[in-house]
Amino acid sequence: MAQATLLTLSQAGMEPARDDTGAAQAIVATLDSGYYSEAAVSALETLGFDPYMATGRQRHHEPETPALQEPANAKARMTAKVQTPTGKALYARRKVIVEPVFGQIKEARGFRRFLLRGLANIRGEWRLVCLTHHLLKIWRYGCVLSAA
Repeated sequence: MAQATLLTLSQAGMEPARDDTGAAQAIVATLDSGYYSEAAVSALETLGFDPYMATGRQRHHEPETPALQEPANAKARMTAKVQTPTGKALYARRKVIVEPVFGQIKEARGFRRFLLRGLANIRGEWRLVCLTHHLLKIWRYGCVLSAA
């Protein structure tokens, strides 16, 4: 997915941001806990990403424990990174960018599982779900504009 992202950015003519020295800045990537592994973190960093991955379920209103020492392993380091103020702010953006779309498709549209089998059929079914989701948003936006 990271390679596909880089390819899409390249095709769109977008280059990574550069700092004052001219070095390319890492692309921030926030990922669910299901994507965490040491190999995934390493691969993303090698490709020029700055990953923020949940390493497990995040509990609400959990008391913060101050970090007294350097985390011992990669998983602990990633957990500490996501718990920094910057990490919390970046990871919280998922709640308003990525997650609402899936919530709307699952709850409002009632799409909970695929009806077809086979990768090609599932891709087609997912594209149809996404298309109807976007058409509905465009229709609603048009209705609001025409009422104004």
